[in-house]
Amino acid sequence: MTMRMDYSKRVDMISAYAVPVSYRPPETLPELAKCTDYPNTNSLQYRLTEAVPLVDKQLPPFLDLATVNGTGGVIVAGNNYTSRVWEGAFCAWDNVEEVADTEKAIFSKRCDAIITALCFTKDDELFLLGNDKGSIELWSTGNAVRGIGLYMVDNRYEHIGAITALEIFNGSERTVISGSMDGCIKLWDYSEGDLHSSMTFQQAHIGAITSVATDCSRDSLAVSCSIDRSALLWDFREPKPAVALYESHDAAFTTIRWCEEANWNRLVAVGDEAGRVHFIDTRQPNVLLETVPCFDRKVHRISFHRKHFAVLGNTPEVKFFDDKSKQIHVESSATNYVRDIIWNEGKKDGEMDASPLSCTLIGWDSYMKRITIESANTAADTE
Repeated sequence: MTMRMDYSKRVDMISAYAVPVSYRPPETLPELAKCTDYPNTNSLQYRLTEAVPLVDKQLPPFLDLATVNGTGGVIVAGNNYTSRVWEGAFCAWDNVEEVADTEKAIFSKRCDAIITALCFTKDDELFLLGNDKGSIELWSTGNAVRGIGLYMVDNRYEHIGAITALEIFNGSERTVISGSMDGCIKLWDYSEGDLHSSMTFQQAHIGAITSVATDCSRDSLAVSCSIDRSALLWDFREPKPAVALYESHDAAFTTIRWCEEANWNRLVAVGDEAGRVHFIDTRQPNVLLETVPCFDRKVHRISFHRKHFAVLGNTPEVKFFDDKSKQIHVESSATNYVRDIIWNEGKKDGEMDASPLSCTLIGWDSYMKRITIESANTAADTE
C-alpha cells in the first residue's frame, strides 16, 4: 500500500518559529527592570547595557606583557577577557619602581583589540605592538619635532592571523621579526620612520608560531618555534634561511629564548606544553643537551638575566634557576597566571653584579609584585 503525503497540511516552519506580533518586550533598561511579563530577557539586557570604560591610566585586570627600554622606561600591557568587549590597554612609567602608581604614569592608551605582543625598539622613544587582529603598530613617545606625547607612527595589516611574537634584532640594523597564528614569519625595517616589510616567509611553520627570538649580537640570526612541535634556526643571509633546530618533538613548543653569549655559550632554551625547558646548541641541532622539568602544564615564558633564568607557566608559580639549572627559588604569591617578568639591573661591582637577584612580576588579577632573592648573588656563583 502506497502512502501519499498531504503537503497542504505541512507545517510552515518559518511562521511557526517566527517572533509573535504580540511579543513586545521593553526597549530600555529602566522599563526592563520593572517588567515581569518578559522574564527571559538576559540577552536583551546584555545588549542594552553599555560596556564600562576603563578609568584613565588604569590597566585591565589581566596583565600580560611588559617591556623595558635602554633608559629604564617600562610599558605594561593588559587585556580584558571577561567584559562584553574584549579590549587591551597599555601604560608607561619612567622606571620600574613607579609601575602600578597611576599618578606617575606618563601615558596610557586603550586599544580595541587584544594586545598579544609588545617590545621596545633600539630607539628608546619607539615601541612595537601586535594584536589579535594581525596588526603591527609602531608607536612613538615623542621626538624633537613633535615634542613629548604618544602617537602612532605606522600600522600594518600584513599577517592573516593574530600576532603571536615580536622581537627586535640587536645588531646595527633596525629590523624586527614577527610571527603569527597563520604560520607566517616576516621581517620589518623601521629605519626610515615607518614599517616596511622586507621579507615574508609564508607557512614557515605548518602550525601557529608561538615564539621567536633573535641572536643577542647579530642581525641575521633568529630562532622560532611552533605548535607543530618543531623549532627552526634562521640565517637571513642565506637564500634558504631556515634549517631545523629540532624536529618532531613529543609535545608542542610554546616559547623560545636565545641565551646570552657570554654566560650561556650560544645555547637556545625552548619550553613545551609538557612543562619542560630544553637546551639546544645551535651548532648541534636536533640534540637536547639538557631537559629541566618545571611544571605539569605548559611553559609560557623563559627569561634570562645574566647567570640566572626564570620560568613562567600556566600556573601561579614562578621558578628561578642558576646557570647549572639548579632551582634556587619558587615564587608562589600569585593567585592566577604570572605572565611576564621585569628584571632589575642592580648595582655592579666590576664585572660581577654585587646586588641580590631582584625583579618585578606581573600577571592576571592585576598581580604586580617586586621580589628579591637574597641568596641568589651572582658573585656566589663564581668559582
